[in-house]
Amino acid sequence: MIKNTLISCKDVSKTFAGLDEPIINKLNLNINEGDHTAIIGVSGSGKSTLLHLMAGLEKTSSGQIKILNQNIASLDQDELGVLRNTHLGFVYQFHHLLSDFNAIENVALPLLIRRCPYKKAFKEAEDLLRKIGLGKRLTHKPGQLSGGERQRVAIARSLIAKPKCILADEPTGNLDGKTAHFVFDLLLDLAKENRSTIILVTHDNQLAARLKFHYKLDQGKLKKR
Repeated sequence: MIKNTLISCKDVSKTFAGLDEPIINKLNLNINEGDHTAIIGVSGSGKSTLLHLMAGLEKTSSGQIKILNQNIASLDQDELGVLRNTHLGFVYQFHHLLSDFNAIENVALPLLIRRCPYKKAFKEAEDLLRKIGLGKRLTHKPGQLSGGERQRVAIARSLIAKPKCILADEPTGNLDGKTAHFVFDLLLDLAKENRSTIILVTHDNQLAARLKFHYKLDQGKLKKR
């Protein structure tokens, strides 16, 4: 079965002022639809930068990145925002939930932004939260939830619109071992159910080993493992 390329990086480099060497150096990578890919690297190796470049959150210094065969450098901010909101979901080490919104409001928000009817958005958000074991936390705000619960809400928010690709940046980095495994299991299960692509950046070899494809980012370049 031939898979379509979802994200492609061609000779991508990124240089920051004050650094002698580029943090990303003529990097090439193709991510196909349905791939589950881990990118491993030590702190400061450029993992998060690479993820931001692939999402169009930062601009490359040189090279080309395409999402669904669209060169993101040719898109204006509105077009890029639509592309991101339609096809990408983000999970970070820190949950980034809105503190004044409760769990169901946080999860429903991506659907409301897409102009989904209010009742439908909240019904889908409630169903997903119940599915991941947070049925009794629907009206709790982030400050009333545990770390693991907050991260589950963040994952639900990222996946509620069934994105083609999930970009995960150390998604369990703030959790204890047992909770981290539970939360990552949840992320994998929901991604498989939605047939979403996963791009995970992490320093955790055990976490990375659970995905099919593995790369190491070192001195700005990727090496397949």
